[in-house]
Amino acid sequence: MSDYDPESLASKWTVPLHELLNECQSLWSAGRPRRSWLSLGYPESDMRLDSMTPSRDLKTLMFDGVVTLGHFARAFFPAYIPGRHTHYGSVVYSDDTTAAAQLFDLAWRVNELRRDSGPPPMGTETVARAIRDDRSDFSRIEMPPALGVGPGRYFANICIQRSRLPTAYVHSRLVPLLIRPELSNWCCLLPLRFWSPRLTEIWRSGDPAYAPEPFIQQCRRFSVKP
Repeated sequence: MSDYDPESLASKWTVPLHELLNECQSLWSAGRPRRSWLSLGYPESDMRLDSMTPSRDLKTLMFDGVVTLGHFARAFFPAYIPGRHTHYGSVVYSDDTTAAAQLFDLAWRVNELRRDSGPPPMGTETVARAIRDDRSDFSRIEMPPALGVGPGRYFANICIQRSRLPTAYVHSRLVPLLIRPELSNWCCLLPLRFWSPRLTEIWRSGDPAYAPEPFIQQCRRFSVKP
């Protein structure tokens, strides 16, 4: 069975996802950074850790972003264990915030392209190349109808700031994001203080996304600093 089996991924999320999303959106609306004539630097200190997302887009997301839910489709393996360093990965998300329940299926569909090393189905070539190449460089790719999905579903690269995760590593794959599709093709993790308490509690519960020991051994073997 795929470790992205949609039923398994969704099993612990017994609270309706739209409720958790609404709670995060309310916290963001009440406390989000506001632009002013003093807004010259980054409103969040951990934005400096992101060496991939353009500075202009980071500021757009933090000052003008809207909250949606996303789901990790992959991440550099040290991101799945405790550590100090910033890593990168990719998420799936929809710009339709009412489509949160589809995220588990979207993550599975993308990863099925990765698991199959043969020629991808017609129409999925761009996404298949991106998910199969861990060094692929892009902001986001719209998932094609050939994957059986509607418009506005994306596969996107993202910076994984440990300070924006409740456990400081990817314990669960469902995460709140900031997007602003009409202004930026990039996305970022929602700062942790805007995560709803219920989301945080469920996110921390249960087994981690992957058993940590194999990744700890990989870090030692390849001299990777987590």
